[in-house]
This record gives sequence, structure tokens and C-alpha cells, in this order.
Amino acid sequence: MLKNINDHLEESGKPYWDHLTHAFKQSNRMIVGAIKSYIHGIFPNIYKTDGPLTIFKIYREIIKIRHIKELEKQTK
Repeated sequence: MLKNINDHLEESGKPYWDHLTHAFKQSNRMIVGAIKSYIHGIFPNIYKTDGPLTIFKIYREIIKIRHIKELEKQTK
């Protein structure tokens, strides 16, 4: 298990604490985006663009990560 962790950290090019901080930040952004999307579903005049903008912002950040670029190529 530790080897898998170290392999992923090496692949991502981040030390453990940077990786943890990044993962938590992105998770929190997705949770907030999901809550806003639920609210928007009930009240269409609230948070009209927050869901898509959250996704775009997260995408712009993660696409810079080396192994994510490779993953994107595989999906095309």
C-alpha cells in the first residue's frame, strides 16, 4: 500500500502534504458547487452560473498536473 501511495505522489509530482492540501481544496470546492447546484435546482434564479464556473476553474487547475494531461489524452 505504501508503494502505491509513493508511486502516485511521484506520478503527481507533489509531496504528501501538498497533495493532501490540493485534494482537500478540490473536494471542498466540489461539495460547495454541488450544494449550490441543488439550491439552483430549487430556486433557478440563485447561483445561475456557479456550478459550471466551479467545474471550469477546477478543470483549469487540474489539467496542469502531468498525469492528468496523460489521462485526458487516453479519454479522447
